Amino acid sequence: MINLRWARPDERDEIQTYLFEKMGKISHQQWRNILDCRWNHTDEKYGVVVEENDVLSGFLGIVFADRVLAGKPHRTGNITSWFLEKHLRRGGLGQDMLALIIEAAGVTYTATSANFRSGALLKKIGWQLLEDTRLFWHHQDQTIPAEMTLLSGAAQLEGMLEAGDAQILTDHQNLNLTPHLLSTPQGQNLFFITYVKRKGEESTQHYEILHTNNPLLLANNIRSIANLLLPEQNAVLSSDKRFVSSAANADDRQLLQVPRYFKPFDNLPANQIDFLYGEVVLLDLKIY
Repeated sequence: MINLRWARPDERDEIQTYLFEKMGKISHQQWRNILDCRWNHTDEKYGVVVEENDVLSGFLGIVFADRVLAGKPHRTGNITSWFLEKHLRRGGLGQDMLALIIEAAGVTYTATSANFRSGALLKKIGWQLLEDTRLFWHHQDQTIPAEMTLLSGAAQLEGMLEAGDAQILTDHQNLNLTPHLLSTPQGQNLFFITYVKRKGEESTQHYEILHTNNPLLLANNIRSIANLLLPEQNAVLSSDKRFVSSAANADDRQLLQVPRYFKPFDNLPANQIDFLYGEVVLLDLKIY
C-alpha cells in the first residue's frame, strides 16, 4: 500500500538519515538544514513523504521562506532533495508528490537544480523558464575607476547596509557565503553575495554570484568587480544571466544542460529569484 502525505515534525531524524543514505555526497548534518524550517514563519512544512507498507520510500523537500522581493512581502518555496525508490518511479507518483508540495496558493515556487527527469516534468506541467544561461568573467589587466571600493565580509559591512540587506545577512549566519559592498565613483552602492567553489577536478575557483539587490548596477560594474574580486589566475566570476541586466560584456557563456524553472506568484520577475533562502546555501551545493 502506497501512502503520500506531508512529513511530520517528529520525522526529521528519520528523513535526515534516509536522505544521507540514499542521496549521498552531502554530510549527514547538512541534510538537517533543509528540514529545520528556519525561514518558514507560518508552519512546520518541510516536505512530503511516500510510504510503501509503512516504510519510508520517497521524499520531496521544500524550503519555504517569507521575505521581501521587488519591494513587497513574498513567500517562496524552493523544491529540493527529490528521491523516490526506483521501483516506484513509474505511474505518476512523482507528479503526485509535486502536486501535493505546491498545493498552497500565493507562493512563488522554484526549482534551481533540477535533473533531466524532474526538469522535463516541470516544463511539461507549465512551469516557466527561470534560467538557461551561465555567464563568466575573468580577471583582466585594466585600470579600476578611481574612488571605486569593494568591501567584503560581514565584519567589514557592519553598520553600512540598508535594513533589508542586513536582514539577509542575519538570516544566513553561519552559512558559506560572503557579502560584498561595491561603492562607485558616482556614489552608488551595490550589495551582492558570492561563494567560492571548485568543480570536479578543476583548479579554477568559481566565485559564484548568489544574490544582488541591483541587476543594472551589477551589469554596469561587472568588469570592475571581476578585477577587484578575482585572483589574477585560476579564477572566474560566474553568474546566472538573469542577475545582470545586460550580458553583452561577458567573457564566456554556457547553456545549462537542465534549465531552472519557477512558478511565480503575482508576476514576480525572474531576476528577483536568487540562490538565497533555499537548498543551494543550506546544502552548500555547487551551481551548474
